[in-house]
Amino acid sequence: MNSIQAEQKQEQHVQGVPTNMPIIAKQGEIRTKNIIDGEEFDNIYNSSVDVINAGMDRENLPTNAFTFDKFKDFAFHQYWHTYVKMPEDLVTLYDDVIPNTNWDGLIYEDYVGSWIYNEKYPLKIETVEGNLHIEFNCWYWFDRLAINGNVSGDWVQFAVLLNNNVVAETHFLYQTKGQVHLVASLPVATGPQEIKVAFKLPSRNSSSTLNTQMFYYSGGNLLAINRYR
Repeated sequence: MNSIQAEQKQEQHVQGVPTNMPIIAKQGEIRTKNIIDGEEFDNIYNSSVDVINAGMDRENLPTNAFTFDKFKDFAFHQYWHTYVKMPEDLVTLYDDVIPNTNWDGLIYEDYVGSWIYNEKYPLKIETVEGNLHIEFNCWYWFDRLAINGNVSGDWVQFAVLLNNNVVAETHFLYQTKGQVHLVASLPVATGPQEIKVAFKLPSRNSSSTLNTQMFYYSGGNLLAINRYR
């Protein structure tokens, strides 16, 4: 082999890999979890999906090939959503106390302490055995003067309950205005489930104002996602 042939052969190899051949990346194995990055996971996962789907995707399926009912029957999850706010029977209109105003809320004449469950805006659902992901958010305000006479120690708490069991709960929220975001993810059995929210305030004392609106929450969203096994 002359020097020119040797030089050409050397150019065809870079770190022992022929430059005229494709480089095959290391394939990770999902079962043993020796996955280094997302691309390796996709390589294995996509090949499995391709076998399950028999090579069919959105590019080679006719329009409206699957209806909503067919998707629902073969889906791996379902979801539910409802709007949540303080039940109207707990709200006293501010006009009933001070005319020509619109500051509505709960008063201590209707609240003496402990948790108050929102029975008017629950989520009543039918789940399939698997995972249940729950999210709740809302905005709130409370009046420090009405709750505790401007003395420190006023707060509000929120909780999310599944079948009357607490699955997510805030600590004491001391800000007089704010937003609440609670998330829970837990295993669930097949059957009916009920999800609802609750709140709690300090019990009234000698400094509390009985007929002044002191708390309200609204703008709430309660979402549940059931992922099947």
